[in-house]
Amino acid sequence: MKKRFLAVGLLAAALAFTWQALTVHYNYGGNWTALFCTGGNLLVPPDLAKENIHLFPNSSGYDGQFYHYLAHDPFLQRGFDKFMDAPRLRYRRILVPAAAYLLAGGQDRFVDAAFISVILFSVFLGVWWLSRYAGLQGWHPAWGLGFLLVPATVISIDRMTIDLTLAALTVGFALYARLEETWKVWAVLCCAALTRETGILLLAGYVAYLLWRRRFAWAAFSATAATPVLTWYAYVYPRTIGDLSINLPGLQRRVFTPRMLLTAQYDLPDVLARTLRTLDWLVIAGIALAFVLTLWFALRRPEPESFAGLMYALMLLPTVLLVSLHDPYTYPRIISPLLVLVALQGISGKVRLGLLPLVLVLLRPAVQLGPQVLGVLRGL
Repeated sequence: MKKRFLAVGLLAAALAFTWQALTVHYNYGGNWTALFCTGGNLLVPPDLAKENIHLFPNSSGYDGQFYHYLAHDPFLQRGFDKFMDAPRLRYRRILVPAAAYLLAGGQDRFVDAAFISVILFSVFLGVWWLSRYAGLQGWHPAWGLGFLLVPATVISIDRMTIDLTLAALTVGFALYARLEETWKVWAVLCCAALTRETGILLLAGYVAYLLWRRRFAWAAFSATAATPVLTWYAYVYPRTIGDLSINLPGLQRRVFTPRMLLTAQYDLPDVLARTLRTLDWLVIAGIALAFVLTLWFALRRPEPESFAGLMYALMLLPTVLLVSLHDPYTYPRIISPLLVLVALQGISGKVRLGLLPLVLVLLRPAVQLGPQVLGVLRGL
């Protein structure tokens, strides 16, 4: 059975790499740096000029470009933070860029390949852990391939964002928490917090679960998983500026008009525009359903996943006020851990409705890949 789990994970990583190779070859002329989605409107660090980075014209690019720079300068020694939109925000999310830097041995010429390898390894881990989780519930290991349908997975394979890694760690957390392998849970929680700030919500949920179970000693031990990330923050904060900006007066004016409801207006043919707006509303419906199911699962079967899910559900309350749907990738990325937790509880509780929020949210980012898919098909 262990070999089956490994085989499924390796198959998923191979499929992800195959897609990347196809889109790079047929859509970007073989330039792998296109995966970082670097905007032509922004400056590129001069030290990386030799990389011949693919620039998207008339664009500000996407988050992956900043994590790419971070992987070349993880310890703030080369001034690459000057080329980031929010250096302090980006540097808090150190795990994936640092892993790429270490895998590359600190050599610039190997960093890009190492970064892509870390993303593919995250795919492997997510699928491997999900296969094992499904096996615990009596499901076939092939269900692990469902991790490829998590919105963060689809987006990160295409844009080199870090959200895929956090989604994988969410599955690992659920697996090891169910197995009560506390040291492994602790290691996963350390990594999750270093991947993205929202990874700390997994830790908060697990500690809350242990306190609810009156396992105070283990709760205290698990809380120490915050030590690495707090140490890293202590290093980053004095050395960086530029963080997430919040317009408080504007927030007060729109407190009763959540920005999540402000969907994009598409300058496209009517049928296509209507289709995209419908998919945007399906994203909203999926998020709302995930919120409701999280509360239901928590009341029905209090488990580590449900406590962690509650923490992510609480995160939604300020998020819907601050973040709009103008970017089709933002909500699917940041909400993926909650979608994963709801889906896992659906699997464990034989409630297939738990899979529906993930499907509803997936549709919009999947459609966004349409032009690339057409480019590959034309090339073939």
